[in-house]
Amino acid sequence: MKTKSALHSQSLTMRCTLHQIPRLPFTRSRRTSFLPASSRSLCAARQIQGPIGVEEFRKQAMEKNEPLLIKGQQEPSQAMTKWFEFHPVPRTINKTAVALSEHFTHPFDVKMVPYELTVPTWRPRGFDGDNVDRFISWMANTQTGWPHLWLSSYLHDIKQQLGDEYDEHHRFLRFEAPISLMSAALRYNAVKVSFQRVTQLYIAQAPISDLPATLQDDVATPEIVLKAGKGDVYGSSIWLGLEPTYTPWHCDPNPNYFCQIYGGKVIRLLPPGLGKSLFRKVQAELGQTGSSTIRGDEMMQGEERTLLTTKVWTEEAPEEMMEVVVSQGDSLFIPKGWWHSVKSVDYKGDLNGSVNWWFR
Repeated sequence: MKTKSALHSQSLTMRCTLHQIPRLPFTRSRRTSFLPASSRSLCAARQIQGPIGVEEFRKQAMEKNEPLLIKGQQEPSQAMTKWFEFHPVPRTINKTAVALSEHFTHPFDVKMVPYELTVPTWRPRGFDGDNVDRFISWMANTQTGWPHLWLSSYLHDIKQQLGDEYDEHHRFLRFEAPISLMSAALRYNAVKVSFQRVTQLYIAQAPISDLPATLQDDVATPEIVLKAGKGDVYGSSIWLGLEPTYTPWHCDPNPNYFCQIYGGKVIRLLPPGLGKSLFRKVQAELGQTGSSTIRGDEMMQGEERTLLTTKVWTEEAPEEMMEVVVSQGDSLFIPKGWWHSVKSVDYKGDLNGSVNWWFR
């Protein structure tokens, strides 16, 4: 007799056969750690055109308990219209550049928020140097005012914790810094060509409850989150980073309502049983017995990140793997326990922004 998990896997495989979508053409923007992208078709999550209301969301997402992409849901609309602005950049190849708006930064500029910094170990051929070091020097030598001098010294001290040794893996660090660090990095990237820009600087999982009141109003909890389930909201976060951004293979203990407010992200998913099986296989291959629910820095660097990325984002991905591209204005429902990994669609140091709520 087949188990419930086996029947679900068989059902998912049948749906994938009916709804397969071709991968986007191979480009560097579709890669994490410059690993080759898969050339075969992947399963497509169901999608509907938004905006939709509470009853439709409950019927299409909660009751079916499967990932659902809602195109053009436009939530939270206030953040999309108020948090970003464009400026001309004279005498550069970049005609305009995105910046965090004064509406966003004025009440928030000195607020300390959680950052992640991933320094890649690869360098373009013929290119010697570290873009983060160049950014630090730029703040110290070309910008005026105490915030830039302080940020330059602060980031220099933080980066020393990474050490100077290059190996085959990423160098990763978590730290806290003001939101003004991201603003400065955007100004720096605006006047640099792509291979000179700061990348993988990420304000990751910053609680919405820590935002100033005016900004919390811009990302008010959607009615769908409040009314489609029991009304319990367990957490909410903003994610603002310089592409490529990356979140490793994991699962959440509650449903996730994920909204893209700037740029685009691609997400790969598996249902609970298959996702955990993939994780366990990687652990066995590494000779480890790590927790699938409590994850640390090992997700972001070293052999575990490399192997999980290979198993999720290349030809080695299971045939049941789903892939969803979430564009600006789209929302994605991720059911409780579904495993997923997230990365930005692009990689050139541009801004990428998302907001999410965990609820039931």
